[in-house]
Parts: sequence; C-alpha cells; structure tokens
Amino acid sequence: MTSIDRTPSPPPESRPDRLAWAIIVTACLSIVAVVVLALTAHPEAATAVAAIGTAVAGLQVTARNRP
Repeated sequence: MTSIDRTPSPPPESRPDRLAWAIIVTACLSIVAVVVLALTAHPEAATAVAAIGTAVAGLQVTARNRP
C-alpha cells in the first residue's frame, strides 16, 4: 500500500566548503598562469587569463552570496 504522506523530502545538503575551495583554486591558478605568461613575454595572454580568472571568481562569489 502506498503512503499518503505528502511531506516534501528535505533538500540535498549543500557543500559551501567545496565552493570556497573552487574559488581559492581558481584564483591561485589564475595568478600562477598570469605570472608565468608575463615572465615568458606574453603580456596579451597574461591579460586575457587575468580577465578570465577574475570573471570566473566573480561569478562564483556572486553565486555564493545569493539567498
């Protein structure tokens, strides 16, 4: 016999620690890539990587702060 209980199941657990690590790793990798590219005389590529890294980190922080 099926249950008539219509209580919604609890939401899945969120893992804010994973998001925090993703932000830290993205920022560190971007910094390392920018430094390596700048030292190897690729300023345009370094600027592009810096912009992409900043955008990704910004999106992650924005997603984290939403209620």
